[in-house]
Amino acid sequence: MMKKYLMALAVVLCCAAANVLTACTNIDDNPTNADTETEKADYTILYYGFGGETLDKYMLQNMKEMYDAKLNSYDKVKIAAQYKYSSIEDIKENMIDPMVKEGASQEEADAMYDKLKPFELQTIRFVVDNTIKDPIDNVLLNTDNIYGPKNSYMTTVDSLINFINWATEVCPAKKYILILSGHGESYITYMEFPYVKPASTRSLMSDNYKDPRSYFTASSLKYALSHTNSRMDAVYLDACSTNNIEYHFELKDITDYLIMTTTWAPDRGGVYDVLIDHLAQNTADLEPALVNYNKDCVAIWDIDKAEMAEAGITDYELYYHDLSVIRTRDLDAFGNKFKEFVDRLVAAYANKDNKAKIDAVTQNALKVMPGYPSYDIKDYTTAIMTTLPDVFDQGFANELLEKFDNCVASRYCNEVLMKKNIQINCSVMMGVKGSIYVTYFENTDYSQIEIYYNVFADGKVEYYEAGQIEPVESFFIDTTWENTYQQLTFDKVTGWSRWLYLNEQIPNLYYMNDRLINR
Repeated sequence: MMKKYLMALAVVLCCAAANVLTACTNIDDNPTNADTETEKADYTILYYGFGGETLDKYMLQNMKEMYDAKLNSYDKVKIAAQYKYSSIEDIKENMIDPMVKEGASQEEADAMYDKLKPFELQTIRFVVDNTIKDPIDNVLLNTDNIYGPKNSYMTTVDSLINFINWATEVCPAKKYILILSGHGESYITYMEFPYVKPASTRSLMSDNYKDPRSYFTASSLKYALSHTNSRMDAVYLDACSTNNIEYHFELKDITDYLIMTTTWAPDRGGVYDVLIDHLAQNTADLEPALVNYNKDCVAIWDIDKAEMAEAGITDYELYYHDLSVIRTRDLDAFGNKFKEFVDRLVAAYANKDNKAKIDAVTQNALKVMPGYPSYDIKDYTTAIMTTLPDVFDQGFANELLEKFDNCVASRYCNEVLMKKNIQINCSVMMGVKGSIYVTYFENTDYSQIEIYYNVFADGKVEYYEAGQIEPVESFFIDTTWENTYQQLTFDKVTGWSRWLYLNEQIPNLYYMNDRLINR
């Protein structure tokens, strides 16, 4: 199971204050004055995570890794963390019960259950002290570190602002790296709007517990990071399918680097002891630290895959992973050039011969997530320009691709993708005549659609079952492209929605199509 879940569309559409014990200075949750005498570290990592029903086991390991870096790294890198546990039912199903299946005794599983029971839907907050032995028992399962009331929402702007302000006060540094860890979602228009009853949702990074309010939106995350006491030098979204061009442009002005995954992030998530060590080795320049971490992280994911094969898990070939480091400073230049690409594409579509060629490219576009209308932007753009050399001369094509590549400090794909000669870059939402398709599949190779929804720009939704020409059901939701997609920075800069309204060819609905299945 990947670090990701698809909520059924029928469901999708349907901080607290407390004292906390830390290992740093004795100050309030929302201090007004920093301790100017406190020596700043080179870096502080701010870890903000939530179990999201299935991930507690892996996130406990992630947080333990924060104590496993090289000893001298902690002189240069500090870590402040806040984590919310899932319900005890989810913890039992996804963490306790598998312990027995993996060889633990029932007594050992029961003992772990008893340790975790007091933490269901609780939030803990702590500062990493690497001298602490056995951080699982002494920190992560220490009730003294419980912060706030039970089941507080972590995906509100107030909660994130409160955490960042606290963390940067107790662990001041020259540079800050924020990690948001949990389940992630590709950008989809119908998810990007405020919570209204009886049913709606949000798109970016989900909280637990089974509540449609429990998501950040691209805009709410942008707001939170724009209203803290300190600027984040890097934002690491340790979650599935967050490497979207739409998210890049929303966050480009509030951080220097984005670390994101386009496809699946493994359950085990990032490798935080490796990140700490790379930061400590590169105190003068953040970029090489992130680039080196990117390479090592994906390599470790491949080791995990090999271990799966040795354990007899045969479907690991379906697990595709990638990770990128994005330079935000170069996104404006790319956006301006991409607008010219959209201008030429829209104009070219009026020509019958050009339209046929463009439709063929769209019909075979590289879809990078199974259920969502998320397609590789560089792959699609390159294919269009190669198909229409009279519209996109070589000089223009080279300049556009160069400006895109300038935004990418580092990009690695795991061994499965590399062997199939597929490079995942970054996704963009694609649609047809002002609508997008959300698909659900019958099988794990994503070659057979079971049901799908066609979600229109005006909020109309049509629900289809496999083989049905007419929709089984139609209804309206309280959102439109006008108040979602067209309000995004990316669309305002490039006018991409002009193409989404104009295009008459349904994009490929099958995950990575035959590029993965048949190679």
